[in-house]
Amino acid sequence: MKRIFLVLILTLALNFLALAGGVGYLFQSGRLNKAKIGQLKDVVFGEPAPPPVAPQPGAAPKQSADSRNNLATLMSNQSGRSALDQVEFLRRTFDAQMLELDQRQQQISDLQRQVDLANQKLTADRAALDKREKDLAAREQEAQRLQDDAGFQTSLALYTSMPAKQVKSIFMTLNEQTVQQYLEAMDTRTAGKIIREFKSADETAFIERVLERIRLSQVSSADNKQP
Repeated sequence: MKRIFLVLILTLALNFLALAGGVGYLFQSGRLNKAKIGQLKDVVFGEPAPPPVAPQPGAAPKQSADSRNNLATLMSNQSGRSALDQVEFLRRTFDAQMLELDQRQQQISDLQRQVDLANQKLTADRAALDKREKDLAAREQEAQRLQDDAGFQTSLALYTSMPAKQVKSIFMTLNEQTVQQYLEAMDTRTAGKIIREFKSADETAFIERVLERIRLSQVSSADNKQP
């Protein structure tokens, strides 16, 4: 884009030089004088524009983007310089404007990235919240099912009345989830007696996994209860 703009400026500069030569020839041949120049000015530019109205106090000055970027305006402001100086001035002006546009574009891109990251975090947080809510609902349903399950309640009452060592032996034959359900349904004192009976390496590893499941379940429940 810069290359096309420079070619345009050079073309205008060459046309300007050609026009200046033509005007000199008309002056020397007598075909152009001050009176004809005045008439030509009136035809091309029309009546003089009225003076600008002074802005009201406190009012923001109105600036047209077209007037700031108008090539003719920039050229007229540099009419006292040579064609090459005018081209160099326009090139610097164009580069400054392009730099400003690039900076604004970069700012917009940075803001867009921040918005995208915020949206991604919001989506991830929402997905995590949905998962916790589903897990909590599933646990509540399972707890309600066990409470309504006559067989589970009968076994729970039996395990509660049995010696802790015998219950430990039975729990070692069950899966971790089932043992977790029984321990969570028992009172703390009864569950503690049974847990202390797990002494061998295999028994200790088994009950530690069960206790970790209970801990994670409690943490998840606490998180879901927070506002």
